Amino acid sequence: MDTLLQIAELPATVTGLLKKMVDQRIHLDLNLNQTLTLPVMKMVANTTSLLIITFSSNMAKALMIPDIYSKLTDQADEELRNLGTFLKRFAHPIEELANMLGPFSSLLSQAAFSATKILERAEGQATNQMQNLLISQEGLQTPDEIYNNNAGVRDILDPFQLARWAFLTFLVSGMPWELKNKDDMGTKLLRAILSNGWLTNLFRDHMLNYQTTITEILKRGKDKGKAKKIAEIKKWEEVALNSAANTRKNKRLMLALLLEDYCTLFEDQQILIGPRILMILTLLAHATSEINWLVVHQNGVRKKKENESSLYTGQETITILYYLTKMRDLIKNNECIIKAYFIEALKLEDTKDVEEMLEQLDLSKEDSSLVKKVLDNIQKIELTENEDGVKVENPIHRYDMGRVITALSSQTQSSSSPMQMSPKLTRQLEIICMHIQLLQDPIKMSRRISNLSFLYFYRDTFEDYFDHLFQMPYSLSYSIAFPMICQDFTSALNRICPEEYDVLISETHGLANSFLDKMAEKTIEQIETYCNEYTLLAKDLVPSKVARIFSEREQEYKKKSETSESEIVELEDQEVKKKRRKTIVHPSTLRKNLFESKIENVTIGMKELLKAFYSRNSITIASYKFFPEAFFLEKLTDKITEKIKGFVHFPIIPSQILLNLSSYHTALLHIDPGLDISTLVKEVMYDLRANDDIVTHTYLTKYKETLFTALGSPHCYYNESMSCFMAMTPKMETQSDMIELLTSPDEMEALSAIFGVEGLSWLTSQIGENITTSVAKLLHIVKDNSNLLNEPRDKDDTWKHLANIPEFILTAIDIGKKVSLVKLLDQGHENVTKNRVEYLSGVIDMMVNSEMSNLLGVPDTIEKIASAMGSKQAGIEIERNDGGSSQLLVSMVSTLLPFLANLATSRFFPTSTGNNFVLLDVHQNSLNSLADAVMYITSSSSTLDYQQLVRNALSLPLESHKNSMGAIVLAHSIISAGGKNDIPYCVFQSALFQSAMLQSSIDKKDLHSGTIVHELNSRKITKLFKK
Repeated sequence: MDTLLQIAELPATVTGLLKKMVDQRIHLDLNLNQTLTLPVMKMVANTTSLLIITFSSNMAKALMIPDIYSKLTDQADEELRNLGTFLKRFAHPIEELANMLGPFSSLLSQAAFSATKILERAEGQATNQMQNLLISQEGLQTPDEIYNNNAGVRDILDPFQLARWAFLTFLVSGMPWELKNKDDMGTKLLRAILSNGWLTNLFRDHMLNYQTTITEILKRGKDKGKAKKIAEIKKWEEVALNSAANTRKNKRLMLALLLEDYCTLFEDQQILIGPRILMILTLLAHATSEINWLVVHQNGVRKKKENESSLYTGQETITILYYLTKMRDLIKNNECIIKAYFIEALKLEDTKDVEEMLEQLDLSKEDSSLVKKVLDNIQKIELTENEDGVKVENPIHRYDMGRVITALSSQTQSSSSPMQMSPKLTRQLEIICMHIQLLQDPIKMSRRISNLSFLYFYRDTFEDYFDHLFQMPYSLSYSIAFPMICQDFTSALNRICPEEYDVLISETHGLANSFLDKMAEKTIEQIETYCNEYTLLAKDLVPSKVARIFSEREQEYKKKSETSESEIVELEDQEVKKKRRKTIVHPSTLRKNLFESKIENVTIGMKELLKAFYSRNSITIASYKFFPEAFFLEKLTDKITEKIKGFVHFPIIPSQILLNLSSYHTALLHIDPGLDISTLVKEVMYDLRANDDIVTHTYLTKYKETLFTALGSPHCYYNESMSCFMAMTPKMETQSDMIELLTSPDEMEALSAIFGVEGLSWLTSQIGENITTSVAKLLHIVKDNSNLLNEPRDKDDTWKHLANIPEFILTAIDIGKKVSLVKLLDQGHENVTKNRVEYLSGVIDMMVNSEMSNLLGVPDTIEKIASAMGSKQAGIEIERNDGGSSQLLVSMVSTLLPFLANLATSRFFPTSTGNNFVLLDVHQNSLNSLADAVMYITSSSSTLDYQQLVRNALSLPLESHKNSMGAIVLAHSIISAGGKNDIPYCVFQSALFQSAMLQSSIDKKDLHSGTIVHELNSRKITKLFKK
């Protein structure tokens, strides 16, 4: 209701303002006093637009509100009666408004007619600018205001909006139009408007058809020549429909080329932006006008005769949008240079002839003093620099120039206005006015001239433009223009409609977010394709694939070096035949042109999109800032995380995972997306290790279970010399197996490089828990036999009275193997640490092994660092037992030594059997792991008695026992591990040597191919043990 009441007051308000202008004999002409004429035209045109929208069919229900209100309240005050009268009176708003503004018809029609020349000039503006594109260097440096006498402020008007303002002003001025007169100004104005389009947007997305509107007015009117006028309108409409395809598209192509070339020029020579500001603003206005024309006509009602090709979205449209925003950024980035130029221009070129021209005119003292005051204030303008930046001290108020132009636009009773009498003065004053506006805020003025806020109300079309862009891989960098254009949308808000703020800003944020998100997603898709192709190419260079080709070439070279020339010719013929056969089977593709491969094609779009993210630091919408780089960084981080998680899954071995990671990392480095990729990948890896237990623990659990399954086999042996576990046949011949690869130093180092300290600590802690359980079980067996072990033993068959011996032996072997596995993990991690931080690793090693640490112990902080660097076993610490338990364990092994010497499946092998032997130093069925288990459990006990173990080892009958040498080696391993200085090692070493020599001379029996599990569970062994 309040809105309708305010609308009802508008015609009277406009009439009052126009009456004052008529009383002051103001002359309106866009070519002379644009600063005054343009606001008047906007006022009249916007009032007309508002009334057309108010009385349109869409608002019919809203117009019923006064009647409904009066019936509900049963009131009929004066306001409601006036409103009812207004609504009935303005049923045909254009005709009624024309009647009200009839006294001002001459004033308004003259203002509308003055737009004809500007619109006609605008049609050739792009062509003229193209002709001046290759202007000389002197011409480039000369300001447009001086170089081109015809150039003026009128050129920076938006032709599409000017046509609307002029058309609506012409309609309400009474439509003074005579077809018979060839020089009739009304005919020229309508021809310029109606032959170049058929639609305009009155306000936001409210459409108006030019031809239909004026035809309906003519039909309702009483003009005798309306039939001929309607026929002429149809001709103009046909011209608009037929010429739009070529004229409009060519104009967009020329504007796109002009904007692109001048942006490139001004980026290189920013000093030219000031002198060529008029041309820049002209290009911005005309580019905005063409986009507005295209969007409106794409969303309007289609006509049958319409040439569809005129409304296609081409690359030139996207190019205009991109370089329009880029040109505005050039003005923003060079604001200080522009302001400095304008101050100099205002003080010199702009005002040097104004006083002389004023003297030639007969001005009143009041007008002369007003002009001189402005000229004097121009000389006082200063540019100062402080901590906050450059500041302009401008004493001229924004209304001062308006007062001057208004005063000079007033006619006297006997003569024309000074503006009409001196066009040169008029042009100079308008340029001064423009320069003062630019001096105050060049960024604001450039945005006002090239305002793209109308795109908010045609969001579907705007989004279609964005989607169309991704069909042009060479122009993907232009995509950043779309979120940047969203900055203009907030200018559509008005302070009298605060209810729109939240909705518009929210939707604008969502639109900008969607653009940046899609750009980031497309970039990541391109990067993903590139990395996949790069990884495939990298796999072709791995040794397993290159080795065969390299070996063939090496063999070929050796053959040639060893054969005569005749034989070489014969070999070459054979090679040619082989190559022919290979070619027939596997034809090789020869490269002919660039950008044929997938990786080359995807590189184009990828580089363009990456360029888009770094062409703008931030985008500000209302009070919110968007950082394009952050969108890309977030998506890239997510993709790297996803990719790494995809690599880490079993049964892919760690070295292969590391190779995939390295290839992916290298591919990202080759892309060079403007980020520190190495740091980013490290951060993702750190986050994965620390926070994603599902991925890391799942892989490590499966890895551990696979190792445990392999270690449980009696044919799996730990080879200390090769630093890995390996599989042997029952005849102790080497054989290839996955366990050898999984526990190799390379795989251990790869595992450390992938999962880091966190992963290895977790893995070793899991192994440690298993070891702890097994140790508890082993010591429980020892304690069960403690009574027997503590008694004096003179007989050699004491072991027959011990309980759970098979379980004791097998558990100890299992513990020993797992302890060796942890050593491999620690060694691999330590190697990685030394390779990365060799100096720090040396310092930590010195601290841990120093004399002070041996005396006082290693500090907790140093111990944690050392553990993290792999210099100590981490994660398998168990609760150490007292010396009694450790001594009982040694005693039990001492007691079992004769039994172990009699086992057929515990034979000692220094090397493997067969032709390609390797160093082993292991017992058959890994009985040597029992010694590793004992050494691990007793490592914390310093006062252990090994004399019984030595006596039992030396007293073994070498001839009668099946494996005396193995038992002696086992005992020697346990004793020598702690470096026990109280044992006569010379005696022990001599006995070991004698045993080895004798064993090797008389042991000619075949190798027992059974396993220790079968032997311990055999009836023969079971009978040996007494209950």
